[in-house]
Amino acid sequence: MNLVPINIEEEMRRSYLDYSMSVIIGRALPDVRDGFKPVHRRILYAMHEMGLQHNKKYTKCAKVVGQAMGVYHPHGDSAIYDTLVRLAQPFSLRYPMIDGQGNFGSVDGDPPAAMRYTECRMMRIAGEMLADIDMETVDFTPNYDESTLEPTVLPTKIPNLIVNGSNGIAVGMATNIPPHNLTEVINATIEMVNNPHAGLAEVLQHVQGPDFPTGGFIYGRSGIANAYRTGRGRFLMRAKASIEQLPQGRSAIIVTEIPYQVNKAKLIERVADLVNDKVIDEISDIRDESDRDGMRIVIELKRGAEAQIVLNQLYKHTQMQESFSMIFLAVVNGQPRELPLPDAIRHFIDHRVDVVRRRTAYLLRKAREREHILLGYQIALDHLDHVIKIIRGSSSRADARENLFQFFSGRTITVRDEALAGVKLDPQKYAIDPATMIEATLTLSYRQIDAILELQLYRLTQLSIDELLKELAEVRERIAEYESILASEKKLRSVIVKELEDVRKAYGDERRTQIVDETAELQLEDLIADEQVAVTVSHSGYLKRTPISTYRQQKRGGTGRMGMKTREEDFVQQLLVDSTHAYLLCFTNTGRVYWLKIYEIPDVGAAGKGKSIASLLNLQPGEQVRAIMAVRDLTEEGKFIFFATRNGTVKKTPLKDFSNVMARGIIAIGIDEEDELMGATITDGSQIVFLATHEGMAIRFDENDVRSMGRPARGVRGIDLGKKDHVVGMAATPKDRGVGDDGKACACLILSVTQNGYGKRTDVDEYRLQTRGGKGVINVKTTAKNGKVVSIQLVDDTSELMVISQYGKIIRIDTKGVRAAGRSTQGVRLLNLDTEDKVAAAVVIPPEEAKEEPETGTLLQ
Repeated sequence: MNLVPINIEEEMRRSYLDYSMSVIIGRALPDVRDGFKPVHRRILYAMHEMGLQHNKKYTKCAKVVGQAMGVYHPHGDSAIYDTLVRLAQPFSLRYPMIDGQGNFGSVDGDPPAAMRYTECRMMRIAGEMLADIDMETVDFTPNYDESTLEPTVLPTKIPNLIVNGSNGIAVGMATNIPPHNLTEVINATIEMVNNPHAGLAEVLQHVQGPDFPTGGFIYGRSGIANAYRTGRGRFLMRAKASIEQLPQGRSAIIVTEIPYQVNKAKLIERVADLVNDKVIDEISDIRDESDRDGMRIVIELKRGAEAQIVLNQLYKHTQMQESFSMIFLAVVNGQPRELPLPDAIRHFIDHRVDVVRRRTAYLLRKAREREHILLGYQIALDHLDHVIKIIRGSSSRADARENLFQFFSGRTITVRDEALAGVKLDPQKYAIDPATMIEATLTLSYRQIDAILELQLYRLTQLSIDELLKELAEVRERIAEYESILASEKKLRSVIVKELEDVRKAYGDERRTQIVDETAELQLEDLIADEQVAVTVSHSGYLKRTPISTYRQQKRGGTGRMGMKTREEDFVQQLLVDSTHAYLLCFTNTGRVYWLKIYEIPDVGAAGKGKSIASLLNLQPGEQVRAIMAVRDLTEEGKFIFFATRNGTVKKTPLKDFSNVMARGIIAIGIDEEDELMGATITDGSQIVFLATHEGMAIRFDENDVRSMGRPARGVRGIDLGKKDHVVGMAATPKDRGVGDDGKACACLILSVTQNGYGKRTDVDEYRLQTRGGKGVINVKTTAKNGKVVSIQLVDDTSELMVISQYGKIIRIDTKGVRAAGRSTQGVRLLNLDTEDKVAAAVVIPPEEAKEEPETGTLLQ
């Protein structure tokens, strides 16, 4: 045995490259010239060979698949049938190539019927893909078993790669080309045929952008232009939806067109899931009223729902809004290349130039061959008596053939004009006139003699002779035309333009997808009045907004009005007053920040409970919102966001670093794996920061001790924690607290609440200022009686506190009734708890909400 040692790395590299190129060229990527992968090309060529033109009868798809598989494409029949089906689907291809009869699937994702049940034939436009294929216009190569030949490319008259697009995944690369409008693409192609130096600017005068078979909208022309310039880009697709008014003050969203390649049934199912999961609460019913006349999805809304906000929610959470990532990758001269749009058109034009030149050369050769035969007929008719005499005197056909050849070989005979003799005569000496007989020396070829011998007797009539002369004149005209086309690049290109114009006239149509400029896009913010509203946040994470005018002014001591209807175990935790155009910055436990426009929060009436914050933000699994703040100007100088984490880390970042709004959120602070964000607040850069821990310690330090850092930074140590200790709260107080009516400094108190329902108020001045990173001082003397600290709140003499236990026991108290005490005290009882119950949370009630119930110490259970 002869063993040859090889390097396995080199062998693996070579073999993998061979495999990858085979997949790229032979299966996954389309050819830039006809826009087809081999399987598409083989299916259409097989149908062409079977005679399944658009005006012929339908044939079983199984027969087509069998022919394509058995002769040209030796792969699985299911793959071939799937490709055939897609070529017939009007929602997959902008211009389908196959006319299918039967169930070929639907936009709902319904599978097609088995190929034994469906029938097909080529569409008329597919004939343009195969036009002139029998005129030596393209190269042919042996099929897989070398039993026949197949075309390496189709001589298409249509820039199919651009018109119908393509997608495929190869080895290490992928292509995703959107479909376009045929009229626009052909107009651009004609422009580049007439002006070979035309570039993207000239192309964009004709091609607005992709044109999807399912219609819809594309937002942003700049993204399209950039994608066409580089061959790679992304743009936004949106469903076409309108808002209709229903009886009884209700409204409905009507969807008539959806983004390309979106499954309608799954889209409706997704909307239903959003309703069931309470992500979108304003939808009362959804139904599909689509029929053969068009698509119609009806989404009925509840009374009072803001239809535009619901529509934005649908765009945000469903495939009614999708991005299309364009990768214009195709095979060019046997190699994969990313192409700008003008280059792709230029390659198609080069292909058409080659096809038209080869076709013209083929037609010229055939015309000359026909002229040669007609000349033989003419000579024979001019010497008919000699021809008949020779044929009658011959013993056989072969003898007659040879006798005629000898008779006409080198003889001086009379002919009607010099062209018939095959010699060039001096026009000054001979008048070139069909009626004038001239003398010439010629030799008939065996092909001419064979044609003379096969001449039928009826062709000897005067009428037939006139027809031969007329045909000869027509053939000469065609020869002159073909020669002029081959001799002139300008004339050849004019032929291409004429054929493109014919294709445009036959198959051109209107755009289906509308393109909207970025500046022309109407923002919801433009439809919302800029007014002050109150945003209430419940303890369970429900948000709502209410115009300030809803809360009418009352005299001091009034009973107030209901600001939010909550469940018994829920209560209002925060109230913010700002403009509808302001942002809510929402910081989560993982250190990310999300933006929410206040006008995106539903206005559900003064007594409504609002909407879950999880349905308004694209939170990641496990994320919980820990801090919410309202900001009108994200670029304001001198403002900072101050952070504190569970493990005692602090950081401050300029507010302007959060001005780049992104729907998916961004990192606000780097959080270690076993840490989480506990709180965040807006500061002016010179406030006093207070941190309290679970074990009853606290530290108070100047904010200037913490330098400003970027968003991804993890921060610095704020407090040195003991074992098993962690931060439970943060507060920021001004250095100058101001003076009240009594001439004394305004009260600024820290209210600490412990696990077992105890609490105490302590003036912040009781805590000496330290440098950040220290161990701090005692805040609460924690014992088995009062338990560990669970919450701290910054209060004054007008604040009210809400305390809730793990078992749902809630109490609302006036903080003025909590005795002020020093740092190292246990506090007083705020809430009587059962043996195993613990305090879960304690929050200060916003002043506007505190008016609702003037009584204190009321137990809500």
